[in-house]
Amino acid sequence: MEGRSEKIDTFCGGQVPLPLMSSGARLSLEFRGLHSSRYVRGFKALYTFTENFGVSGGRQLMEYTCGFSFNSSEAANGSFSSPNYPGYYPRDTECSYLFKGRPGERIHFHFTYFDVEGVLPCEATSASDYVEFSNFMTQDRKFSRYCGQLREFEVESDRHFFRVTFRSNDRLDGTGFHATYHFLEHEDTNTVRPVRTSAAPNAVTSITDEVPGCLLLAALLLNAPFYY
Repeated sequence: MEGRSEKIDTFCGGQVPLPLMSSGARLSLEFRGLHSSRYVRGFKALYTFTENFGVSGGRQLMEYTCGFSFNSSEAANGSFSSPNYPGYYPRDTECSYLFKGRPGERIHFHFTYFDVEGVLPCEATSASDYVEFSNFMTQDRKFSRYCGQLREFEVESDRHFFRVTFRSNDRLDGTGFHATYHFLEHEDTNTVRPVRTSAAPNAVTSITDEVPGCLLLAALLLNAPFYY
């Protein structure tokens, strides 16, 4: 294998681990059986080559390594998550989620789960992964970075465009985040109502094959150790 090889995790015992995803097109698995036993059956696993980073919903953007677009003209509400959720997200990965509404609309987010490795203020000096919010394509000083294990929380845009960025480094892992979104129409300063659309709430546009592949590994049965 070319390049540097780094261990992701070690598993043993009888508990099935969470799904794993590589950070690139290659992933190796090493099994070590130190003792034989008629009571231990080993493991069985499924693997899948995927190009959408295990992210469901939205339209995949080919100009990004990991990017997805959500338009109110296609779906007024839905959900999105970090790569490979609810399993461990891949290391050294950046994903952009771009939300685009019609003029006058805003986007409301409800994060139902959040486990992103890091400590406040989620900077590179603390080797933190993070989620960043912005009303623009560039950084927005209004929002600080989010990391750690957080309870449910909500975020709302100031305008009809909003960007959510997920960034992981090459060190520790977490299980990421899951959130719902709603495009809202502001009829006046005191009234907000959901956007109505004829599109299905969770409509997904087809994915092409131009994004670098990742390997998704899901363990089904495990009763012996194996190493990465």
